[in-house]
Amino acid sequence: MMMMSGYDFFSDLVDAGIVEDRHEVPRPLAEATWHRIGEDILDFMAEFHVGFRPPERPIWAEREFGPPGKRKRRAGKT
Repeated sequence: MMMMSGYDFFSDLVDAGIVEDRHEVPRPLAEATWHRIGEDILDFMAEFHVGFRPPERPIWAEREFGPPGKRKRRAGKT
């Protein structure tokens, strides 16, 4: 859910001890995770939504961090 929306709706990150407040976005961890398993997330979403309308793309992680597996170039960085 975090990768789709940028929000920890179910407090999963709090329960795992990653953040103390579900409104906190652990951006460095989210970005690293997205680039490591983003393709798996997109595959899961496609399979999960078979027969139903899939979520709009790009999802939050795609907008924030670019395609999975590829680092998004930050403004001012080379």
